[in-house]
Amino acid sequence: MIIYNLVRRVMQVAAQRQNVEPARISFIDAWRWLRHAQPRERLPELQVNQERPGRVEPRVRKRRPKEFPLMKRRREELRQALLAPKVAA
Repeated sequence: MIIYNLVRRVMQVAAQRQNVEPARISFIDAWRWLRHAQPRERLPELQVNQERPGRVEPRVRKRRPKEFPLMKRRREELRQALLAPKVAA
């Protein structure tokens, strides 16, 4: 949480310097600068994302749950089991 807040603070400072809204500053660009910044290094101009008004995405599941079991063995083992001849009990 502390790192997230630090990145948001960097975005806010960059936005003030670049005269844009903080939401338009690239989070990833701010994060990368923070990761590689040296002490007392000056904040560069960060990437400004283009304005995208009205962009909202619904928070829903994209696909239904599958009816197949989870893969708990290596794929090669499962392939061999499928190709092995079936023995009648």
